[in-house]
Amino acid sequence: MATLQEIADAAGVTNVTVSRVLTGSYKATRRDAIRRAARIRLLAQQMGYRPVSAARSIRTGRTGFIGMVRSPLWQCSVHAPAFDSGLGEALDARGLCLVSDLIHQPTAAQPTPLPPRIMRETVVDGLIINYVFGLPASVRELLDRCRIPAIWINRKRDHNCVRPNDEGAAITATRYLIENGHTRIAYVCQASGAPDGAQEPLHYSSIDRQSGYESTMRQAGLTPRVVTLTKLDGGDPHKVGQMLRTYTQWLRQADRPTAILCADGGRVMCFAACQAGLRVPRDLSVMTFDDDPAADERVGVDRVLVRYWGMGRV
Repeated sequence: MATLQEIADAAGVTNVTVSRVLTGSYKATRRDAIRRAARIRLLAQQMGYRPVSAARSIRTGRTGFIGMVRSPLWQCSVHAPAFDSGLGEALDARGLCLVSDLIHQPTAAQPTPLPPRIMRETVVDGLIINYVFGLPASVRELLDRCRIPAIWINRKRDHNCVRPNDEGAAITATRYLIENGHTRIAYVCQASGAPDGAQEPLHYSSIDRQSGYESTMRQAGLTPRVVTLTKLDGGDPHKVGQMLRTYTQWLRQADRPTAILCADGGRVMCFAACQAGLRVPRDLSVMTFDDDPAADERVGVDRVLVRYWGMGRV
């Protein structure tokens, strides 16, 4: 890899001039100066020059890296291609790079998990906390002490957070069902919105979505009907089967709803409707929240889009 001095020798200029050209601080106006700067850039490219970011960070006090911490539990963080795409575009537009690391849950063997290096050392200029459930208390205390600028993803906080408007989404969904002639609309949620190993019993979105549904139903003079069914554990096929049977039995009741707003996806509900002899959406309208407009495209499920791409960019 070439050095600044080697490029300067090849171009016949000083290394200070080379440094100013390659860092963008060289403001050429004369034609000969513009040609000189272009030749220096070409030589740097041909000679394989790459700036040393560590030296620049010492000089400027900035690393050019943004850190993101996630949970090793898949359900405890936002894992969405749209989110990663929006985040990546915004970072690229500002010449920033992303460094990702994991924060583990406390265990009996390690009740106080060691925070990741990007929090213990000056490695990044800021942090994205992509930890939806149960961030360990020791890590929160470290965040307060080290004073790293941090943005929380999909957490309900008074400041420094980026999250969807889940209550507004539920209001929009419920109004849509009412405007399409439904009066018996049920809101279906799971017994626990948090995955195993998480500390909080429910994510804020579950509470906000239910609140939006209930307020809209009452404003329309309708009676809210909140149904809490068995928690779905995707890793246990027996629990999935149990949930499917519970849904099917519930849909066979005489006073079943004509429309359902599902807090956490509608695929299992559609399978249960099929087993109960109902056709979606002709006999039963199912609406849910999703970040993918084409998800479950083979079944007639309406959805309110969670705009993860925009959340990543913001």
